[in-house]
Amino acid sequence: MKIVLVGNGNMGKAIAALLAETQQHQIIATFSSKEPPHVEALAEADACIDFTTAAAFLENLPILLQAKKPIVVGTTGWYDQLGEVQQKVQAANGALLYAPNFSLGVNLFLQLVKVAASLIAPFPEFDLALSEIHHIRKKDAPSGTALKAVDHVLSALPRKTTLRTSLADNAPVQKGQLLVASLRLGSVFGTHTLHIDSPADELVLTHTAKSRRGFAEGALQAAEWLQGRQGFFSFEDFLAEKLKLERL
Repeated sequence: MKIVLVGNGNMGKAIAALLAETQQHQIIATFSSKEPPHVEALAEADACIDFTTAAAFLENLPILLQAKKPIVVGTTGWYDQLGEVQQKVQAANGALLYAPNFSLGVNLFLQLVKVAASLIAPFPEFDLALSEIHHIRKKDAPSGTALKAVDHVLSALPRKTTLRTSLADNAPVQKGQLLVASLRLGSVFGTHTLHIDSPADELVLTHTAKSRRGFAEGALQAAEWLQGRQGFFSFEDFLAEKLKLERL
């Protein structure tokens, strides 16, 4: 594939490094906030991969759709406009796949979170919470991956009804609240943990990213999967097909 990178930050560099090593695909152009993409430069591309900011992605989206190239989006922070973006993609007969995290490992973690939440649903003595740790340069909190885990828990565990992200008010956590704790530390790539507790047991499920390579590999796999498709997809659609499962 001929790939256009939109965003030259850590993830853009990780994808470029992986392709330089494997020579599996070719990067034909790289754009940034200082040099946004334009339709002419996308003409020869087979896919566009976006790792920018929420504002930059939303601003660039019409151009990417106009170019009629499959779009892989790893940028987070725009999910409050998910429905609007989906409408634009469908109106343009485009193809877009988004994910808060393209690591295969972390997406398997997310499915395990959903399974674990459903398994403890009949047992009210079990409580759960989530935590995430990332490098100090990460802007959004909780992480997009943590928020996806929240979606899975809230859909699988009826006794958890609302998200809570702070203890700053010094109020105790209510039974219906799902607490997500965020920590920013050094250069941590990303650690997400599901904590399950009862008076008799404690279960801990953790995914730790060792490098950005897994994210880069997943983004490229998503771009390959999008070839010849139209529609608005999440990484779960890709994963469900790979695992031959119903839509998770």
